[in-house]
Amino acid sequence: MRRRPGSTSLLRRRRSVSTVTGCPRRDRLLWLASCLALVGGASLAAGCGHPASRDECEAIFKRSAEIELRAQNVVDPKVVEERTAAVRDARGKELIDRCVGRRITDAAMACVRQATTPEQVDTCLE
Repeated sequence: MRRRPGSTSLLRRRRSVSTVTGCPRRDRLLWLASCLALVGGASLAAGCGHPASRDECEAIFKRSAEIELRAQNVVDPKVVEERTAAVRDARGKELIDRCVGRRITDAAMACVRQATTPEQVDTCLE
């Protein structure tokens, strides 16, 4: 079998050294897998978020209440504030206490701030 000029045989390619790692190419897969595992682990650790603070939980509660009331066509700011306060008095402490300390990401908080429907808030917090 004739080789084309500039091409290498399969055997020669397998024995060649990677320019990226300086290791034989068969070891390159192990190196690549190790790098992917490291990057994946780092992104998972970063994606785990942090324990939610009381302020964050109160912001989620307030935003959720506003969105729920808008969905019921309650748009008067004074009425929204009164009803939010009523819910906070009735169940707010319990809901906020259950929220504090749970894992939340900055992206989830940004999502909640931009949400316009109750379903979007739920999706942000999943």
